[in-house]
Amino acid sequence: MTFEGGLVSIVVPVYNGERFVGPTLTSALAQTYNPIEVIVVDDGSTDQTASIVEAAAARDNRIRLLRTRNFGAAAARNLGISEARGKLIALLDADDLWHPEKIARQVNVMQASSAEVGLVYCWSIGIDENDFVIPAAKTNSTAQGRVTAQLAKTNFLANSSSPLIKRCYFDDVGGYDTGLVPSGAVDWKLYLALSEICEFALVPEYLVGYRLWTGSMSRNIAAMALSIELVDYWLFKKWPDLRELKRRKTWYNNFYFARLALADNKLGTALYYCARAYRARPAALLEQSNFEFSIALLTKMARLVGVRRPRFTKRSSPPKPRVSFKELCAASTMGVPAE
Repeated sequence: MTFEGGLVSIVVPVYNGERFVGPTLTSALAQTYNPIEVIVVDDGSTDQTASIVEAAAARDNRIRLLRTRNFGAAAARNLGISEARGKLIALLDADDLWHPEKIARQVNVMQASSAEVGLVYCWSIGIDENDFVIPAAKTNSTAQGRVTAQLAKTNFLANSSSPLIKRCYFDDVGGYDTGLVPSGAVDWKLYLALSEICEFALVPEYLVGYRLWTGSMSRNIAAMALSIELVDYWLFKKWPDLRELKRRKTWYNNFYFARLALADNKLGTALYYCARAYRARPAALLEQSNFEFSIALLTKMARLVGVRRPRFTKRSSPPKPRVSFKELCAASTMGVPAE
């Protein structure tokens, strides 16, 4: 028996998001799938966020604004979901962007899948503060079905803006864990809980522009590390049979932190986590993407200590032009992994 679709409720939690919430709402309202509703939960903002959302709601009655005290993103998401009227829920962080076909393609997969599928995710690609694509920051997992073991290694969904989830499964797991503090890994904990009771399916296309900027929660490396550590403790206590994955998980965690640190030019922190990652899994250095990351880190460190970079020769390839997420959405190769 397949899922019939219907209204999709898009929940947007936001705290002091005046800089990006406008474009984020525009990308939600631009979805080709209909019907949708957009529930914005203002988590106690002190800037112009509420005014921006109210103006957008005056132009489009599909938007609803809920205002609350600052209880955190997990509580804001739960509140939005509790007010949702749809049987399908899509979370959208207030600084991320969506491809116009994102919801439509996920609903199509949900409809074509068995009743056991409760979550359909898609690939994400990083974007900077000006919407330009960061090719190195992309996801391309192909995990489907029962995915607890894969999720135990790493959050391959990467962010909260990727999945489309059946409302009934949110209710079954009790929503987001508001007791997880810091809350950086709260979406990963939710996905692990969902993986125990339903199957996951995939739209293998880059349909989410995942914003990477200094103000985002994921860039607070110390808080993210502690949050992931707390989820790890819960994970291995709940599924003791997965302890054999702990070494590989140590690799994933530390390499993730190294990437975050390098993106922020925190070179000492990046080197620290990179060394911890390779100590857990030395053979990973032989993988091309990891080797290229290590070279990029060492190159930046060499510049810092004054080692001069060789000048380009006539044979050197010119820098690749920057591409915006909007341009990527318009490209016919949307679903093809970036080179």
